[in-house]
Amino acid sequence: MKLNKVMGAVALALCTTPLLAGATAYDVQELPLNDIAENQFATSIDNTGLILSTVQLPFNQPINMALFNVDSFTSLTDPDAAEAGQFNDEDYRIVVNTFRNAAAEFSLTSQKLAAQLAYTTDGVNANYVNMFDTETEETGGFTFGLNTSVAGSVSGAYIIGDGPTPFYTVDFTDADGNDITFNINDVQRRGFVQFGETVTPLMPIDDTFGGISVPRAINENLQVVGYSSVDIGDAITNAIEACQADDLEIPVEVCEYDRRRSIQSSFVTRATLWQLDAQGQVVSSQFFDLSFEPDEDDNRPFVNDALDINNSGIAVGSGIITFGDNGDRATNAAMIFENGLATRMLDDDDLLPNYAVGINDNNIIVGYQTQFINNVGRNKMFIYNKETGDLDFPSDFFVSSSTFPRDINNNGIVVGDAEVTSTSPRRRAGFVYDIEANTFLDLNTLIACDSPYSIIGANSINDDNTIVADATVLRAERNERGEVILDENGEEVLETQVVALKLTPNGEDAPECSPSEEEVAATERQGASGSVLMLLMLGAFALLRRKSLAK
Repeated sequence: MKLNKVMGAVALALCTTPLLAGATAYDVQELPLNDIAENQFATSIDNTGLILSTVQLPFNQPINMALFNVDSFTSLTDPDAAEAGQFNDEDYRIVVNTFRNAAAEFSLTSQKLAAQLAYTTDGVNANYVNMFDTETEETGGFTFGLNTSVAGSVSGAYIIGDGPTPFYTVDFTDADGNDITFNINDVQRRGFVQFGETVTPLMPIDDTFGGISVPRAINENLQVVGYSSVDIGDAITNAIEACQADDLEIPVEVCEYDRRRSIQSSFVTRATLWQLDAQGQVVSSQFFDLSFEPDEDDNRPFVNDALDINNSGIAVGSGIITFGDNGDRATNAAMIFENGLATRMLDDDDLLPNYAVGINDNNIIVGYQTQFINNVGRNKMFIYNKETGDLDFPSDFFVSSSTFPRDINNNGIVVGDAEVTSTSPRRRAGFVYDIEANTFLDLNTLIACDSPYSIIGANSINDDNTIVADATVLRAERNERGEVILDENGEEVLETQVVALKLTPNGEDAPECSPSEEEVAATERQGASGSVLMLLMLGAFALLRRKSLAK
């Protein structure tokens, strides 16, 4: 049993009104990703129950021997076997990690292997979201070389996300007669929608130098929102000119790939909406300009970004604004994107900076504001009713807890993660907040007392109130092939790993877990200021407060 359950149990004993009275318990199901990668993260769940997840450090990635140069590796234990494609465990680890780093470092010649891949699951089976990945003879299937992020799905059929475009080879002979095979691509972040086996790129408004496009959310009317490039900055202009110079000594596309490593922030981006048809093809796109007109000589990088959209086509997100007497200060402000316009959601400058992250079909918006508490910036959740203009800051775990909402459903249930301890390092836990009941609860108090999982964040909730979340668990460490690592005594080496969970409400009351002596002793060793009892009481009272400033 974990510390947050100890806190919940003691708080129940201390308070005349039980904190978990009426709270619903959840059944826990680990998603079937453990054989795919060492760490797994839940991303979203739609109303059909389709779950999207990303996995980190996937097992058994293929080595393309056509791009493998044994002379580039000086630390292999058996280079002869490696050159023949027979890698022992240590050499396979070295090669895989080198090729993973190659993607991040924009290597010109190495094979690229992804450190992050995406999968769909129904809770039983897991399927690879191949995005722009291609099948090749050299790898015997997909390359698994494109770092992929998924953002959401709708109707169990339309999946959105982003990642790089495929890598391809360019053969070249330099001025000294050396033959070089470059391995490059053309775009680092291209949005996509995957419908069945069909993958359609979500093109940016301006695709100069490849551009950039990142989708964030999709609604039932197949409207996708996110952001994309609408213009380029000086750094990109200079890169284009440099790669078209007459004295260029490498191919133009290789030069452009090399330049992209340092100019991604030079794209001018705006919140963007793509309209899809029933086949997942883009039929139109538009961008939302800034909510104000900057001065012509103001060169600050003003951007905006749409994070969510409801079925009425109203999107929310954030954007950079200017404020102050002379407009000389700039910060983030929550935005509403509607009818082609971006408008600031909260007019009060005293609430800056703030961000909107989700909206439901009742036009209830969830977001957070950064506040300074004891001279430290903490994020506090707010609930905003677009129709009435009402703004509420619910109480979270304690006054200086930093809270990040992640999603809201049409039942007015919000999920996210928040700090549950005030000692450094601050520990985080997934929470569920019911707007109508005004209950802010640690998800760890709503699962079985003997659960091996510690829920660190809840990322998405559908209208069945089913939640997908991330949790830590202690289990055997595995190598790059997925094999369990043993120590010199033949014992498993244990480590803390992150796994993705599906949490389904079961209609039963939340469990009342009693702390063990070991857990109480462990809590005391956390070194919290004052007595452990006082800390638990403060946490309990924080949960009981109503409508206090919590951000």
